[in-house]
Order: sequence, then C-alpha cells, then structure tokens
Amino acid sequence: MYSIVGLRPREVLSRAVFVLGVLLAAGLFAAAAGAPQAQEATSSSRPQADRTVAITVDDLPGAVPGSDKEMGNLRDLQRDNREVLHALVKHKVPALGLVIEAKLQVSGERDARAALLEEWIRAGMELGNHTYLHVHFNDTSLEKFEDETVRGDVVTQALLAAHGKSERYFRHPALSTGPTPEARTAFEAFLKSHGYQVAPVSVEDADYQFSDALADALAHHNKTAAQNAKAEYLKYAEASFDIVEDASRRLFQHEIPQILLIHDNEINAQLLDTLLSGLERRGYRFVSIDTALSDPAYGTRDSFTGNLDRCYLCWDHRLLAVGQNPDTVHVRLQPPAWITAKFKEIRKAHGE
Repeated sequence: MYSIVGLRPREVLSRAVFVLGVLLAAGLFAAAAGAPQAQEATSSSRPQADRTVAITVDDLPGAVPGSDKEMGNLRDLQRDNREVLHALVKHKVPALGLVIEAKLQVSGERDARAALLEEWIRAGMELGNHTYLHVHFNDTSLEKFEDETVRGDVVTQALLAAHGKSERYFRHPALSTGPTPEARTAFEAFLKSHGYQVAPVSVEDADYQFSDALADALAHHNKTAAQNAKAEYLKYAEASFDIVEDASRRLFQHEIPQILLIHDNEINAQLLDTLLSGLERRGYRFVSIDTALSDPAYGTRDSFTGNLDRCYLCWDHRLLAVGQNPDTVHVRLQPPAWITAKFKEIRKAHGE
C-alpha cells in the first residue's frame, strides 16, 4: 500500500518513527469515508487534550489537475472554492489562503476570479502571497523572485485593504527557500522589509497527487479508481499526522500546534469536510496561523537551503539546531505507488 524509504542523515524531514499500526488499519479519517476501522487505534491517533492545527490552503483561486501553470475552468474553480469554503466555515476554521495572482489574469474573467478571493475574505479567512507565477526560488535569481513576490500581491492587497486588512504571510512555492544561504538570507530581509512573514509547514498530505488521480478517474468515469483515490487520501492524511505528532514530541517534548498545507483543489472540494471531522475526532481544534506560530518551536532556526519539497518543518535540521542527534531510525511515508505513478503520468502529459 505505502512504500517506506529509510532516510539518510541530513536528508530533509525526519519522519521520526512511523507507527506500524497505521499500515494495517484505516483509522479515524478512513472511518469517516466508510473504510473498515482497526480494532485498536495507535497511541498517537488517540484524541489528546490541547491538540491544535492551523489550516493553510495553497494555490488560490484554484489548483488545476495536471498542471501548476494552467488557469483552470472558471466554473470548476467556483464550485471547488464554494465547497472548500463551506467546509472551513462549517468547522469554524480560521484558514490562510495563499494566492497565485497569475491565475486571476484571464481575459473576460478577471472580476469573476477576483470575486473568489473576495469570498474568502468575507468568510473571515486570511490571504497571503504565493508569488505571481508560482516560480521556484531554486530555479530563479533573487531579483526575479523578489519581482514575482511584488507582482503577486497587487490584487490581493487591494481586496484586503477594502476590508481593513493587509497581506501578512508569504509561502515559497514548492517550499523552495533559495539556491544558497546568501540568497535565502537576502530574500528573508526583503520579506521583512515588505511586511511579510513566512508561513511554514509542519505537515502536508500530498493532496496534489491524490487530486490528480481523482480528477483523472472522474474524467474517465472510473468510479472504482475515484473511490480508491479518496479512501487512500484520507488514510494518508492520518498517517501523516501520526508521524509529525511523534516527531514533535521527540524534538520539543510536546505536541506543537501543527500547520497543515493543503491545496484549493478537487479532492479537498469533495473531502475537506471529512478530513476536518477526522482531525476533530483526533482531538484537534482549529486555530489561526498566528496562534500556531506563537509556539516557541517555530522560532527554532534552521539553515537549510535548497528545494524544501516535502521538507515541512525540517525535523533533522531542527534536531541538530537544539543539540540533538537524529540518531533514531527514520522512515518516510509515501503515497501508494499507483497514486504516484498516475500523478507522474498525468504531469508528464502536461509537460511538467
């Protein structure tokens, strides 16, 4: 079902100790989707007091199946945003949405696409900057990346200002923080001078892979594949939380407020309500990213540069930063092989 690859020392993201029981059972998220439950829950998946999580949603006004570059069909974006927002409001989630402003620039649709961001603001959500074209810092000069950041806040800043708010958070596309330590440091100074704070990530659930597989199944009217993609997504999300909960206990001696990265996409339009319900059963309450970042864990400095794709909170580097050796056996969770294979096939067909 899942492939586990041992991590080398210094490899991005210590996955801590993967709970074997999650491989044998569907658990809390899968139960909500109708999958069989394990007879006994893992210790980390049992509800605990004071678990909190901030929800962050990348790629507004919509992550298009198969490509990070395509603008998407307006009606599809309207439907997905309606469903994602409905789930967030239902569960009283103060979410942060990260905007790719290039996706607003479609002739004849600019007002309608900007209206999607307006809906997020009216629903009480915060909006942040995800660059104009979703460029990766590792592949871009410092000057170009700064330009992409400035271009990426024009519409969003205006919309927020009309509601007495401002744009405060930035997230690096693909979590790429720059090709060199010097570039990273220079860009962080640039962000600070423009009033931005980086929105970090402690956990993500590879939803973009599952969403591509789901969209492909729906396009081919393959109900079985669609149901399998959705069930596997919920199981993977639970497994991801098992891992980061354990890692944060080992590093910080408590479960830190998690910051979840998901995308404004098809699979979350269908399953976000279920996913949030699963988190509630797990003992989580939803907090703003401001509240999550107040935990001292997020002040622990790491110096990693490069492509942080799947690095999350960079557990190995943070262990080293506080004088601990990541000397336990680390394992890494991967989506089911058929999901990843389908994802790669779809992306290759789109030239990515």
